[in-house]
Amino acid sequence: MNWHTDPNRIWITDEITDTLVGEVVFPTIDKTVPDRVVVERVFVNPDYRGQGLAGKLMEQFCNYATEHHYQVKLMCPFAVKYFDRHPEVHHLLAK
Repeated sequence: MNWHTDPNRIWITDEITDTLVGEVVFPTIDKTVPDRVVVERVFVNPDYRGQGLAGKLMEQFCNYATEHHYQVKLMCPFAVKYFDRHPEVHHLLAK
């Protein structure tokens, strides 16, 4: 699997077929405040589910958000559950 990162997206592709395996999408809330993002979507292709990839995507996102000093809002239900289960990343949540 190949991992990719853009300023507002982290995604995985299959190294053989180049198929989208999964992604986390986190656009900025307000262009004038680029360090505030909202996790809109965590998605894993049905053919790749059951391997813990959504959790790995969120872990990568949290590392990226920490490195970039992001303040995070959560819209995606999976992201909300992830943050509920991982208090060590609560420092990222926007006040």
